[in-house]
Amino acid sequence: MSPATDEHLPALFRATDRSSSVAQRTYLGLVRANLVLIVVGSVATSLGVPSRDLRVLLWLLGAVALVTGLGLTVFLLQLKPDEQWFGARAVAESVKTIAWLYMTRAGPYRGCSPDHQADDQFSRDLADILHERPAIDVDVGGSESAAEEITARMREVRSLDVEARKAIYLRDRIGDQRAWYGERARANARASTRWLVATGAAQLSGAVAAVAMVRWPDFTFHLASVLASIAAVLVGWREVMQYGQLGHAYSLAAQELGLIEVRAAHVTTEDDLATFVADAEQAISREHTMWAARRRAGI
Repeated sequence: MSPATDEHLPALFRATDRSSSVAQRTYLGLVRANLVLIVVGSVATSLGVPSRDLRVLLWLLGAVALVTGLGLTVFLLQLKPDEQWFGARAVAESVKTIAWLYMTRAGPYRGCSPDHQADDQFSRDLADILHERPAIDVDVGGSESAAEEITARMREVRSLDVEARKAIYLRDRIGDQRAWYGERARANARASTRWLVATGAAQLSGAVAAVAMVRWPDFTFHLASVLASIAAVLVGWREVMQYGQLGHAYSLAAQELGLIEVRAAHVTTEDDLATFVADAEQAISREHTMWAARRRAGI
């Protein structure tokens, strides 16, 4: 059996998935640029060069860097790409959930017969998901403009028997999601360690530089101030990315799906499959809800 990939999901999923990714790159790019400008401003204003004209030029450079950073902050507040990121991701994940419920004949699509009743229900559910977030900018141009919301692959999977639908769900939803959670958990744990080590190195170097200034008070470069700014920037970026929290959350989600997957051996009937899929989708939805809540709260 061929896999049911994201390309086989509704056009609305692909559109919101792409919109969320673009907004994420925009948001993180602006935050990254802002933090770099803080370091540039710190370095420029900490260089005590002998030439007065050069000092003035460096001070102006520092001022420009900080004012530019302020402009980026205002732009972030006005554009709010983070809200577009979270909102579009919520729509995409909701669409993905109901698509799998449709394919496996679970949830509200369990007793729909003939299939046009399931199609009507699915269409209404898609509209409800989209209308719950009217502020989300969804670009359905390009390849998605004429694409189907109920794809041929979705109909094909729905038409299969219980064992075939179960096998596809285990492989293409549970297995794929568990692998993704596991990889993201490991990646975030490694990143958390790297950024903690970098922050500690900057703080230690700053302390050494501060002590050195006592020994050489006439040194013209205020290195301790620069290193303190770098340490603050590293802490800020780590908080934005939430490496530690996400690593822990993804690890727990992978473990929860693993526990649910164990029950698959006992799934033999339509009712068994519907309950199994509903529980798995609830676990996935719960993880995403917690992710969105942490992002909004900044914790």
